[in-house]
Amino acid sequence: MQRRQRRWKFSILFLAIFFSLPIIAAKIPLWAEEKPVIETSKQDTKIAYAANKTIATKVSEQKPTTSFKTLIYFTHSHEAYYPMLRKRQQAITVNNDTTNVQTLGDIFVNHFKQNNIAADILNVDTMKVMKQQQMAFYQAYDAVRPYVKKQIEKESYDLIMDIHRDSAGRKTTTTTYKGMTYARMAFVIGGKNQQYQANEAYAEQLSKKLNSLVPGISRGVIRKSGAGVNGIYNQDLSKQVILIELGGIDNNEEELNRSIAILARAIEEAFVEPTSS
Repeated sequence: MQRRQRRWKFSILFLAIFFSLPIIAAKIPLWAEEKPVIETSKQDTKIAYAANKTIATKVSEQKPTTSFKTLIYFTHSHEAYYPMLRKRQQAITVNNDTTNVQTLGDIFVNHFKQNNIAADILNVDTMKVMKQQQMAFYQAYDAVRPYVKKQIEKESYDLIMDIHRDSAGRKTTTTTYKGMTYARMAFVIGGKNQQYQANEAYAEQLSKKLNSLVPGISRGVIRKSGAGVNGIYNQDLSKQVILIELGGIDNNEEELNRSIAILARAIEEAFVEPTSS
């Protein structure tokens, strides 16, 4: 009899718990639906930052452009910057075979890429070639010429830049804008080149655009001819070849990096046409 009563009580208790579960579940937050995460849209404007992240070079807000292709090479490949040598605890010399203007190649490529510009670096160490062939320093343009000629016959480029380091001191090659220092640039055009007006037009347009972005960053276009100078600088190979003196012996990596970022933006704004929508 007692056993039958216990079974009856247990049945009643089980039924009570069973029918009350939906009510309990509705009040417990563990069964609540998880709210969807809504992501806010990111800023559409692209920004290419210089080394210290405090200066930004704004890139066109329009859609990606058609491929604007550039070739970069270094006739005087071992031209060195004193601050870069000091930073690496190397001897302070005008030329260095490991730390020099050519080691800036990757910086050019990265900044150009962020500004919708393709950049090829000519894979030749001109000074090394000259040493192997026992050529004098003044023959540097002759030494690099066949390599440049072969490359531009193989590929088509919209702009070709021969990058150098000026021998002038800091006062001449440095400018300050909004509290930031920049390595100034100068454009050299060979007046002995029969088509120099075309090369000069590219240099003038780029110089003007640079100064509109950072006043004084370009030292202008210098035409060279006459005795004692090359006067052509391989610019007869293409109307798109220009020679750029990037900073001088006293400019540091941060200043060079900022200026390369501005150069990339200037090329993008001066020459690169956006694709149609």
